[in-house]
Amino acid sequence: MKLFRSAMFWLFFLIPFIAGTVYYLAFASNQYEALAHFTIEKNGQQQSDPLGALTGLPGSVASTRDALIIKDFIESREVIERTRDDFDIKALYARKDKDWFSRLEEDASIEDVLEYWQKKVLVEFDQSSGIVALSVWAYEPEQAVMITNAILKESELLVNDISKKAREDSLVFAKQELAMAENNLKKARIKLRVFRDNEKILSPEKDAESKLKLVEHLEAQRASAETNLRSLRLSYPEVSHKVKEAKNKVSSIKKQLKMERERSARNTSSKDAKTMSAIILKHEELLTEQGFAEKSYEAALLNIEGARIEATKQQRYLSIIVRPTLPEDPIRPKAPDDYVVLFLACLLLWGIMSLIIASIKDHAGWV
Repeated sequence: MKLFRSAMFWLFFLIPFIAGTVYYLAFASNQYEALAHFTIEKNGQQQSDPLGALTGLPGSVASTRDALIIKDFIESREVIERTRDDFDIKALYARKDKDWFSRLEEDASIEDVLEYWQKKVLVEFDQSSGIVALSVWAYEPEQAVMITNAILKESELLVNDISKKAREDSLVFAKQELAMAENNLKKARIKLRVFRDNEKILSPEKDAESKLKLVEHLEAQRASAETNLRSLRLSYPEVSHKVKEAKNKVSSIKKQLKMERERSARNTSSKDAKTMSAIILKHEELLTEQGFAEKSYEAALLNIEGARIEATKQQRYLSIIVRPTLPEDPIRPKAPDDYVVLFLACLLLWGIMSLIIASIKDHAGWV
């Protein structure tokens, strides 16, 4: 029994621990880490965090959405394709002079390369501060710094592309709004002109005012004529020429006054007939529509001017807080942490296997 236990100890603890230790001491290749910190800033605009405002927790300084886009970009195949002019990932990591467990296979597919890349590049985003932390591991210190700088360069280009696309979209939208406002203004002016041509009147309000003044003038003439008629009747008989002439003048003024009143307030059931009030109301509606179209056109002009000014500005930019520096000590293998982890892993393996074998023995009745 002691021999069996001894065999279990050797097989699942001592041998793996010795093998791992030999690997770390004799075969494991040194790997160096380059670090960089950056944020995505927005020009001229204070970032707001509604959730932080409600909860009282610190909000994001940079745009969370843009930072997550950059994080996804760095961990994607796209960044590998874009950085080919700066370095060859297989030439850096598929080296035969490095240990088999940590190096990249020379005939690795793009999917295997992407999986390996995601193990060598770590991107962490701190939402409370808006800072993106980038860590890159490589076999040589210079290579780690070179890869980190290449990633930062491509990330900055991507941020510029995002900003440029947003500015272009804003300008295109402003142009569309201007074209729409100009078209609406043209339609409003055409409708007003057609209405005036059909009614053969330039301003029904002024026309109504002139007709009202005409009625008032006729009323004054009627009153004056009636006063004159009463005066003549006191001096001359009813059949006299002067009285008849005065009576005819009063009658003529009354007829003209009645005709003007009927013309200004006529309201018949004919389909094509319109009262002056209806004409004025329609004219005012068209004037209001034209005024609204003019204001919309002016606002669109101001908007496109603002969009043109914004198009010349860089709305988003990548702000590097910590630039990568040349590391001096390798991050892997890391003593004594790696040896402690190896020891605990072997100890756990030995314990698990001992329990499994003991359970099998008990089930089979070997005890």
